[in-house]
Amino acid sequence: MFGQIFVFIIGVFGLVMGLIEGDYLWAFAGLVMVLSGIHLIYKVKTGKNIWDKENT
Repeated sequence: MFGQIFVFIIGVFGLVMGLIEGDYLWAFAGLVMVLSGIHLIYKVKTGKNIWDKENT
């Protein structure tokens, strides 16, 4: 779980620093890491993917 949270925190840091410095490639990489971290944390907590549909 620490690894997933670490990816998320580094992603947020990269996104913020990229936006502050004006380096949009770095900010995009940070955004991808944030989204990846959110997905990993969700998958660990629930055991399913974000895009899985509920059977109705």
